[in-house]
Amino acid sequence: MTGVDVFVDPSCPWAWITSRWVTAVAPRRGLAVTWRSYCLELRDDYGVAPTVPKRFREGAIAAHAISHRMLRIFEAARTRVGEDAVDALYTEWGLRFFADGATRGEALLMECLPACHLAPDLVDAADDDKWDTSIVEAMEVAYAFGGPKTQTPTIVVGDNPPHGFKGPVMAPAPTGEAAVRLWDAIQVISQEPGFFEITRPRTNPPRPALH
Repeated sequence: MTGVDVFVDPSCPWAWITSRWVTAVAPRRGLAVTWRSYCLELRDDYGVAPTVPKRFREGAIAAHAISHRMLRIFEAARTRVGEDAVDALYTEWGLRFFADGATRGEALLMECLPACHLAPDLVDAADDDKWDTSIVEAMEVAYAFGGPKTQTPTIVVGDNPPHGFKGPVMAPAPTGEAAVRLWDAIQVISQEPGFFEITRPRTNPPRPALH
């Protein structure tokens, strides 16, 4: 098995799309996936990136705030139960948040825990800033592989030596054999020491698949 760390902010639809792609590829390529915390609220000093249009800024700030609280729950669940708990929480969160949960705030946090058969008192972690230490430590790893203040998702592959990259950002993500081909292609690119960037205009909005 190859360890793969995927750094996600739970409010980011691009990260959710990529996470479902990685989940689909994992059994085909023997990947052991770990969801690592990446907090846009902390990265942007409780604001939003200047590239966010004014009409979206208030909604983005609110989404980043509830996502930050969920990341604290992730870290508390990781410590108490293990990585499987984080996997379950991220899945349950995504199914709700990207359907209609962005407007439900606290209720969304409360719903995810029983859906994952986790103790309800884990919700207390949402307001405990001691968990920010673990979040920031994870973000520093993402910066090391994706660049300073990298975006979410960022992926680190635990080969020898490890290699990582910002992205991929896509909408929609490929499925089936095409999903595996894309993973294999990105591995070739990301292991090339002289390669550092490829990009093109975004033509599709993020439309997260709810699965």
